[in-house]
Parts: sequence; C-alpha cells; structure tokens
Amino acid sequence: MQKSVDENNINPGQQLREFIKKIFPADVKNDSFISRIDYILQADGELRDLVYNSTINYVVRRLIVTADYFKRKCEKENKGNEKFITDLRALLKDDMRFHEKHIGLIIVLISECLDKRNADVADSTKHKIRKRARNNNKACYICGGELEFDIGDSYNSVQVEHKWPKAMGGSSDNFNLEVACQKCNCKKSDHIDASDFHYEKICLVSDENDQHFSTEMNREYSNSI
Repeated sequence: MQKSVDENNINPGQQLREFIKKIFPADVKNDSFISRIDYILQADGELRDLVYNSTINYVVRRLIVTADYFKRKCEKENKGNEKFITDLRALLKDDMRFHEKHIGLIIVLISECLDKRNADVADSTKHKIRKRARNNNKACYICGGELEFDIGDSYNSVQVEHKWPKAMGGSSDNFNLEVACQKCNCKKSDHIDASDFHYEKICLVSDENDQHFSTEMNREYSNSI
C-alpha cells in the first residue's frame, strides 16, 4: 500500500518540484548561454544550477498560485470541485502544454498543495514546539541566533516556521516545522530555497565600514543557504 505524503515526511510541494524536474531535466550542454556565462565567471556550474532550480521553482509557484486562483473562483461562483479540476486540466494541457501522461499526477499533487496551503498550525502544536525549543535552548535554525521566548515583538522573538513554505504546499505537521527568529522568518517569507533568493539581492554596494550592511548581508546569505 502506497504511503501518504505526510507518512513519508515529504511535502506535496517538494513532490511536485521533483516531478517537474523529472519532466524537464537539467540541460548540461556546455554550449548553452548559461554555461558560457558560468564559465567566464568561473562559477563551476553553480550559476547554471541556480538558473535551473530558480526556473523550476518559478514553474512550481506559478502552478500552485494559478490553481489557487481557480479554486477560489470556483468557490465564489458556487461551482464544485469537478469544475476546478476541469479548468486546471485545461490550463495544463492547452495553456501550458504539459503531456497528457503527466497531467493526472500534477493535478493530484497541486490539489494536495492547496490543502496544505490552506491549513494552519494548531495552537497546541506551536505551544509544544516552543516549549521543547525553550527547554533545549534551541537557536534560530536559519541564522543560529539566540531566541527570545518571553517578548513577542522583538527582532529575535521565537516563531514557529515552515521549513518548506506552506504557501508552496508545505505541511503544517511537526516534520516541516522549526523555530526561527522573527526577523529571519519575515525575510524567508515563502521562499523555497537558495535559488528563490535572487542573486542581485546579495550584489549590494555599501561602505566597507557599514556594520548594518554586513549584518544584513550575513542574514541574507544565511536565508539563502
């Protein structure tokens, strides 16, 4: 019997991304323009991988956000799930031109992503995670900074954060939850991973003695990795 997504501790958004990667594997040809830029920058394939993963993340985001719009539109017009599936299938087949053999699984995964997107973390779960973090003196899992457990409006106030973003099909179950400081959680937002942080954000110009720049640069980098 096939296990559910949650039993495997895998977010449906992750499954969707891996399936999109399977459909569109990375092009490793050395004559692509990305490979040529990667070569002159001596990036050793990192730029090529960044562009590929960023593009895959864009496709995943576009699928989930568009499907969410269709879902809300059908609900507003009092139309059932059948209408939503019909519209989503038409989008995938006619507008995006996915192959028919892939559409069924994509629809299943997108539907699971929307279920997770609209599910909240139970207050009891948040309380248990915060209590465990306090007892174990846990730090922010992103920047490694000390967490404030008693003051709710401080930059380092503890927050329960989705490692894989809820907006992108992340589960609100324990395996996908971690403690982060308020500042890191806000900066991470619904980014999936490093390739979701556009590299121009860390190509900043500042006075070398600007301590604020250095602090923010380190935080951006920590979020990215």
